Amino acid sequence: MQLVRYEQARVALSECHRVDEVKDIRDKAEAMAAYARQAKDQELILWATEIKVRAERRAGEMLSQMPKAQGERFNGRDIDGSFRRSHDETAKTLADIGVTKVQSSRWQSLASMSDEHFETAVATAKDTAGQVTTAFMLREAEKHRPSKRMTEVAKKRLQDMDSAKERGVSMLASYARLTLTALRAQKEFSEVEHSALKELFEGLQKVSFLEGEQA
Repeated sequence: MQLVRYEQARVALSECHRVDEVKDIRDKAEAMAAYARQAKDQELILWATEIKVRAERRAGEMLSQMPKAQGERFNGRDIDGSFRRSHDETAKTLADIGVTKVQSSRWQSLASMSDEHFETAVATAKDTAGQVTTAFMLREAEKHRPSKRMTEVAKKRLQDMDSAKERGVSMLASYARLTLTALRAQKEFSEVEHSALKELFEGLQKVSFLEGEQA
C-alpha cells in the first residue's frame, strides 16, 4: 500500500506544471512525515520525506525558470490624463505562490544538483538516517558547489595559462604531465580524487568527441 502511494506521488509530481501544485504535494508529504514519526511508521517516514524533498527540488527547477516579477508599471495615459497601470500576468512574486525567499533559495540549491548526485544523496540519507531531510540534501548540494574563493582562484589560473601561452609555454601540457606522473605513482585514490579524475575523464571524452566532429 505504501509503495502504491509513493508511486502515485511520484507520478503526480511529474505531471505538475505550476509551482503551487508542487508545493501542495510538498506540504502534504511534510504533514504525512510528521504523522509517520508520531506513529513510528518507518516505511511511511522513508517515502514521505523522500517525496517532500523531491517536490522541493522540482519546485526549485520551476522557480529558477520563472520570469522575475516586474511589479506595477505605468503604460501611457488614459483620456482623463491619469496614468494607466499594467501588470505582467506571467511574472508572479514568491508571495503569490506561497513560497518564502528562504524556501526559494534552498529549493533552487537542490535543483542545482545533478541527477546522479541527487539520487546518490537520497539513497545515502535513507540508509544512514532512515529519512531524507532537506538539511542533509542541502549539505550534499554544497559539497559540489564551487566557492567564491575557488572560482577566483580558477579565474586567476586561467589568466596565468593564457599569459604563459603567449610566451610559448603550455601550462596545460605541464599540468597534464604532472597528473600523469601522479597517477602512475598512486596506489589508491580517495573519494575526492576519484570524483576529480572522473570529471577529468569526462572532460577528455568531450574534447575527443568535439575533435571527431570537426574532422
